[in-house]
Amino acid sequence: MPVMYKCSVCGSELYSFEKVGQDFYGLPTPSELAIKLGGKCPKCRSGLKSAGVENIKLFK
Repeated sequence: MPVMYKCSVCGSELYSFEKVGQDFYGLPTPSELAIKLGGKCPKCRSGLKSAGVENIKLFK
């Protein structure tokens, strides 16, 4: 099951983790991804904030 990080403002996909072995580091935490992206969404330039449990959505 893939894990996707999306911008809460514009909904653009920030990062998608499809499978184990995709890269050397594995699934980044939300704070690691925010640092990697400079703290802003590359599409709408809004500030990224830490995700809480209320921001997690499961899809089948």
